[in-house]
Amino acid sequence: MSNRICSKCGDDITDDKKSGLCPPCRSKMGRNNKRKGSAQELRLSKMFQKYFDKYELPYKVRRTPRSGAIHEFEPSDLLFIGVPKDSIFSGIHVESKVGHNWFIEDWYEKAKQIELERGTNREPVIITRKPNKSQDFLIVDTEFIIKLLCEIETLRKDE
Repeated sequence: MSNRICSKCGDDITDDKKSGLCPPCRSKMGRNNKRKGSAQELRLSKMFQKYFDKYELPYKVRRTPRSGAIHEFEPSDLLFIGVPKDSIFSGIHVESKVGHNWFIEDWYEKAKQIELERGTNREPVIITRKPNKSQDFLIVDTEFIIKLLCEIETLRKDE
């Protein structure tokens, strides 16, 4: 193995990984990414809860414990509690992502695949943002959002 230098700290790289980082820097980067993701999930759960409370919906939302690690329990990053089966919230799989690089198709397909494997077939909803930015972006299937908007409009007309 040739002498390679870590691009972050300048130490020798002692393994054959291709990341360009030594094991301690790679480990720290992983911890930082996990912390960033957990903070985003917590922020989103509080935002959902704020609106549930504002509209007097009796639902609760929590960050899924160990999200991303226990797909058998709940693969979605947010756990909706007390939601009826016919609610829009019981039909979505929320994925929270924070990163400089966006892999929208990969994220969407992975969430779709997990839902197919579980037999729940919930619709993936990806909420993403760039690090250190305040703007979130919502990524959903076009047909899903058109159907949702039409259902809302129908309810408005029935009032």
